[in-house]
Amino acid sequence: MATINLSESNDIIIPTNDDTTYRGLEGNDVYILVSQKNSASVSIIDTKGSNVIQLPEWSKIKSISVTKDALRITCDNMTVFTINGADKFSYDVGGNTTSNTLGAIKTFSEFVDIFDLTAPSSGTVNKDTNKIVYDDEFRTLYEVKVKKEDNGNKYYLNNELSPDLSFSSGKKYVFDLNDETASNHPLAISETKNGIHNDGVSVSSGIKYFIKGDSVTEQDFSSSFSADTTLENAFVVFEPSSSDTLLYYYCLFHNGMANDAKILIDGFVEQVPEVVASTITVQNSGASDYVFAAEGLEGNDPTLTLVRGKTYEFDVTAGGHPFLIKTIQGTGSSNQYNDGITNNGVSNGKLTFTVPNDAPSTLYYNCQFHGSMTGTINIVDNNDNGNIIDSAGNTSSGGSIPSYGYSLDLEISYSLDQDIIPFFGYDIL
Repeated sequence: MATINLSESNDIIIPTNDDTTYRGLEGNDVYILVSQKNSASVSIIDTKGSNVIQLPEWSKIKSISVTKDALRITCDNMTVFTINGADKFSYDVGGNTTSNTLGAIKTFSEFVDIFDLTAPSSGTVNKDTNKIVYDDEFRTLYEVKVKKEDNGNKYYLNNELSPDLSFSSGKKYVFDLNDETASNHPLAISETKNGIHNDGVSVSSGIKYFIKGDSVTEQDFSSSFSADTTLENAFVVFEPSSSDTLLYYYCLFHNGMANDAKILIDGFVEQVPEVVASTITVQNSGASDYVFAAEGLEGNDPTLTLVRGKTYEFDVTAGGHPFLIKTIQGTGSSNQYNDGITNNGVSNGKLTFTVPNDAPSTLYYNCQFHGSMTGTINIVDNNDNGNIIDSAGNTSSGGSIPSYGYSLDLEISYSLDQDIIPFFGYDIL
């Protein structure tokens, strides 16, 4: 590892050389820690003078190791700074001498305490973390990425698929949208699931949008995103209030990217129905039909009848055929009906539907990709016969089920002596 000896003056240093030790001498020196574009390892040794470590706005720390007199911190892009004689430094959180800004000054023990650690008398203590400097404090950081799932692109926060979040009022939380996968997916927060895609609006209180370090409006923030954009310092900062209870994060451009993910404020507990009224199995017959079975009845693309206020669990096993409940019949992922629904668009897994009291009288199910895999859902206040699956033309499990309007693969056994009854208007294969 190469060594750079500093002067005996009061130096301002931005240590950027990989595999290099920066050795301070007599002056009162300031070291501004800036992550590199690629992984790097930098050491700092300075035990003379009144020296300062500065972590400017938007600095991240992903892990920290502490001894009684040394620190090793890993920042974004895996830049590792090792500070020897760390107990002799003060720590400026949010400050930047090059722009004449001063942040919150911490002693060595106060800085370590930010990460709920105490410098040991011997040995080393370590902790993985995910924090970012904003407004002179380390805040909880959510790094946003986007990955494609069976039912479309989805948000991943800190590498977890659309998790529920628990926030405390009065604290500030930072969403980092600088990953290239998020460059066309601006994040916002709403009191309504799916926000503007579900007749809702984004919250305006307690939220700030940043591009290139500057605070901008939601409109200017969203206009900075496109499929061809390389983002720079794109952040959303949110501070919930004590009047907030249940919120949702969502994409300003695309519906359904956060699934049913929620933001719960101050320990708010959402009322979740405990009883599942019925379980409905859903499979596919090639790319032609969905095959439903429930309560002794089954059918290919049947009409379903669901009752307002009841909960239904669709057990879907139809790989490659995302099962969507929609307001308008047709392929694609638009026009989803998501009120009371968890996991809309699942191919393999469970979709749960607690039918709202104000649900429309007619909905539809549809495969995202195949127009023939579709049917109607009637929503009623009372279902007198109790059948979920329309029994007209269907039989109980094991019976034959006609599928009018589609080609059928049938094995027909007959002799030349038998009368053959023609089928008009249908294809018999």
